[in-house]
Amino acid sequence: MACLSRLSLTGFRCFETVRFDFDPGLNIIQGANASGKTALLEALWLLATGRSFRTTHLQQLIRHGEEEAVVFAQVGVHRLGWARNGAHTRLHLDGDSVRTQAALSAHLPLQLLTPESHRLLTDGPKRRRQFLDWGGFYHYGDFMAVWRSYRQALKQRNAALRQGLPTSLVRLWDGQLIDAGARLDTFRRDYVAALAGPLEQYVAELLPELKDELSIHYHSGWRQSLSLAEALEAGWAQDQLRQQSRIGPHRADVRFRIHGREVEQVLSRGQQKLFVSALLLAQAQLFARARGEAVILLIDDLPAELDGTRRSRLLALVKNLEIQSLVTTTDLALIPGVEAAHTLRL
Repeated sequence: MACLSRLSLTGFRCFETVRFDFDPGLNIIQGANASGKTALLEALWLLATGRSFRTTHLQQLIRHGEEEAVVFAQVGVHRLGWARNGAHTRLHLDGDSVRTQAALSAHLPLQLLTPESHRLLTDGPKRRRQFLDWGGFYHYGDFMAVWRSYRQALKQRNAALRQGLPTSLVRLWDGQLIDAGARLDTFRRDYVAALAGPLEQYVAELLPELKDELSIHYHSGWRQSLSLAEALEAGWAQDQLRQQSRIGPHRADVRFRIHGREVEQVLSRGQQKLFVSALLLAQAQLFARARGEAVILLIDDLPAELDGTRRSRLLALVKNLEIQSLVTTTDLALIPGVEAAHTLRL
């Protein structure tokens, strides 16, 4: 089981040197604003994804006056490490250096809910592709190899287009792009189909006031009356003109509608947060079915946008899935079930 038992931070954000120990169930991290609650979750997200959810400049994670930031976690029997010194990042798994982020991600299946999570619905397609690809990575054994193959072909094809190379050299990459792209599209399409049932279940649990029909609409990134090969052929002249590949899974999106309207047009901010929570719980259920274990859920500032009833309902569903969770708050009284939780005070 992917259970986080320990996190150590050195020179990370506001922390000089600190260690946190966690229980398998609900862990509440309580502290005043700017005490480091969100930084703790950020460090774990960094280990799991290679990205911060607060900044794109990883140098900002290094504590002022320090040369290096180090993050270490014990997850089950595995030891995961991340270190940043200047512009250089090092990754470690069980004491050995590793080259790819996927090596750490495989052992740390994290989900994240923050006050900004509604942006999954309101922002552009990139966030929603990342949401789908999280599921694909953990559900399909060769997903990452296919994803990398597609990205490599896309990168090379775009570079050739920008350089104005002859058609034969640009389209040399079409075979790899089509093969990997079609497989990537199948993974995503199958995942969306599997997600539909659990999503309806959790939307009904968290948003019972929504009586209208929920529908999921997946867009491959090209017109579905055509194969990817046909779509690339039809779009070739525009690709040359724009000097970029405009068609393929890198343009994919998934949208959610209630009674034919986009959910972000129908729901309030609090309801949007609950809808994203339903998406994460649906993913968690699929993960448990596929892997026989639970994800780890990070919730930053649970009380934001949610009243007491909805907070209780959400945490009850998390408990039913036997998910280890880390929840931050400024006020313990706002967290249901705090008496039975493991509490860390910053």
